[in-house]
Amino acid sequence: MSSYDDEESADAAEIDPAEPLDLSPSTALRQLRSLETAGFAGRNAQGRYLPGPELLRIARNLAATATLPRLAEAALLALAVETGESAYLAEVVDSRHAVYIASQPGSHAVRHVSWLGQRVTRRSSAVGAALAGKVDADGVAVRLDAVEPGITAVSAPVHDGTGKVVAAVSVVGPSFRLTDTALATARAAVARCASTIQQALGPR
Repeated sequence: MSSYDDEESADAAEIDPAEPLDLSPSTALRQLRSLETAGFAGRNAQGRYLPGPELLRIARNLAATATLPRLAEAALLALAVETGESAYLAEVVDSRHAVYIASQPGSHAVRHVSWLGQRVTRRSSAVGAALAGKVDADGVAVRLDAVEPGITAVSAPVHDGTGKVVAAVSVVGPSFRLTDTALATARAAVARCASTIQQALGPR
């Protein structure tokens, strides 16, 4: 972001950085003021233009999205080891779908096959509920037979530093196994995993 002073008397002296773009001083300032109105630019106490809050928000979101699978890798592995079930991290694709962006396989001989890179419906699914923040008192959503018959999914939302839900952690396994004590263990483990990833993303 160029550091122009927003003073008409200083326009000519401060406009040099715009010359490679073939912009006149008045055009450059008009564009900067438009960016400021939209939140993409701001000014410090000296009146110099700096990256604005909207631009910084987008940058933070892009950074978080790009690093989520890497940050979640160890936590997902621990989740799969503790529960014995396949563990996943999903993020929003659009209003109707999510996509699994990271996974760790379960240890059981009969286990859910990897859905890495696969889209899943948000409607009526545990992932969809978690991404929407519609969870139970323990911060977890559980759904049976929502995506596939005989499959139980346990999901929890992952929040970024602003409190926005940016992803969902899940374990997915056969319904005959995810009952009673095993289900309670999975609920607690998924909630801890989501918390661990949130801490890796940074404080609120």
